Amino acid sequence: MAFLVTFAFLDFGTALMATVITALAAGLLGAGISLAWPVLRVLWHWAGEIILAGLLLGLYAAVAAWLTPVWGLVALAVVVGLPWVFGPVRRFLVRWGWCMVTRHRLRVACDSFIEGKGVRSAVMPLILTARPTESGERVGMWLRGDLTVAEVEDRLAAVASTCWANSAEVWKKGQKASHVVVDIHRRDILAEDVPMPVGDMLDGIEPHSYEDLMPDVDEDVTDDPEIRAAVEQMLNPRGRKPRQPKNTKADKAATAAVSRPDDEGPDEGDEDYIPEFV
Repeated sequence: MAFLVTFAFLDFGTALMATVITALAAGLLGAGISLAWPVLRVLWHWAGEIILAGLLLGLYAAVAAWLTPVWGLVALAVVVGLPWVFGPVRRFLVRWGWCMVTRHRLRVACDSFIEGKGVRSAVMPLILTARPTESGERVGMWLRGDLTVAEVEDRLAAVASTCWANSAEVWKKGQKASHVVVDIHRRDILAEDVPMPVGDMLDGIEPHSYEDLMPDVDEDVTDDPEIRAAVEQMLNPRGRKPRQPKNTKADKAATAAVSRPDDEGPDEGDEDYIPEFV
């Protein structure tokens, strides 16, 4: 590709020389990235801690150079300790601190899974960004062949145990099988106290104030002939008589036995008398 591009503007010899130089530069760049990748991966995994430590050291160096090293330590102590006094700031720092911890613990869990498989020259998954959720942390992870989503699903209990959490979930993000999301649950938000604003909404309302809005009804509306006629019309719109169930022979015999006059059959004093309830 480099030769085709350069040959359109230069002669054959110069284009060939430019192609060789471009190929050597691209090869050296690829080799450098391959050799430096283990170091880059470690730097990526510790990126949050490295940035935070760099900011604190930069603050100390700036204050120490402006005033004295003692004032630099004072400024560093104030910046580090003062946010923990305020509740919202403290909870914010704790949640993001757990995100850093979860990234490292998840990497440890994946390394142990791959080592348990006994795969030589295995490629470890790349732990992506993490952010806090209501129940814990959500971490992105890029699987690279030696670990699959199904294997992670089978080891969710081990993932939760390694991350010092209650439970864990994993699913694919999008169409790529290698890009997955791991949810770490540290607390049950449904078991916590949920504020209910109903009491505040009813504050200041008299318990029986709604009775003034109700109309006074002296009689039962079901006794109104017009309402009864409307209800019957709804139940029987065509004016048909309700269909009576057919009586079987056994029902007719039972009815005849119950409705038989007292002068028929034996009396109570007779031997053939059978009580009605039998």
